[in-house]
Amino acid sequence: MKIKILLLALLSFLITSNAFSQLDKPVFQFGIGISEPMDQLKGNDYVVYAPNGFIYIDTNFITNNYAAKTGIQFFGAAKINFDKYSITRGVAFISYNSFNTFQSSKSGVTGILIAGDTLPTSVNYNYSFSNFAIGFGFEVAPSAFTNIVSPFAGVNLSLNFMGGELTRTENSYDTNRVGFSGFRIGVNFNGGIEVKLNKNFGIVAGIKYDLGNLLLKNNDRSISGRMEWGRTNIELNDEEGQFYSNIYSPIGGQFESYTNEEKKVNWGTVYLGINFYPNIGKKTTKK
Repeated sequence: MKIKILLLALLSFLITSNAFSQLDKPVFQFGIGISEPMDQLKGNDYVVYAPNGFIYIDTNFITNNYAAKTGIQFFGAAKINFDKYSITRGVAFISYNSFNTFQSSKSGVTGILIAGDTLPTSVNYNYSFSNFAIGFGFEVAPSAFTNIVSPFAGVNLSLNFMGGELTRTENSYDTNRVGFSGFRIGVNFNGGIEVKLNKNFGIVAGIKYDLGNLLLKNNDRSISGRMEWGRTNIELNDEEGQFYSNIYSPIGGQFESYTNEEKKVNWGTVYLGINFYPNIGKKTTKK
């Protein structure tokens, strides 16, 4: 099924790269949306409170999910027509997703190992997951020839640079962080309605669904790939396997091996935007 989806997206890319006949009628689109994480991208929380009241990083975080919450997407797209009626179009896009946008930081008291004893220390945690994407695709707008209201649907090949960052601040003085990231190939499906207000501007509303990591999943179980505070170039670990970490332990705790489940990084977005129709290549006749 994944191969079929990727072949469809690749076909869209090939069609886009060979379409030059209507470059005089481009459309530029800019917008903002609200994104909701799906599948293993979302999670309950990245912290857990122990019976003694201490706050720790939840062992489900990264091993089972990425604990992403509702976020914001900013995007831009350029569209060129394959026919004189603008019914079939090639698309090139760029987008940025920032998840956990509306989630507040987590504060409490955690444990720190000193001379074999677990002592209390105040701590504040912050977490975010993000994705930067570029891609190409193809869409159909069956009523675009009306130049008024046009529903559309399309599919895109997406090159995703995704990752997360968790920060820990003790007593408001010292901030430490752990970061993980990776490059993945996916697809997204896009549909909506465009309304042309005049010859140069219009508005658009739509829904997108991203399958973010269909290809290139990876897992790093090496000692050099261990996850610990202060390291910011760790593997995304979205493939089934194992990895070493001590971020779930009290500060200064020992490393342990954790089983890592395969994770789907998918999300949906509802968006609004503006279309700009430049007058490119149109000649004016002097009287």
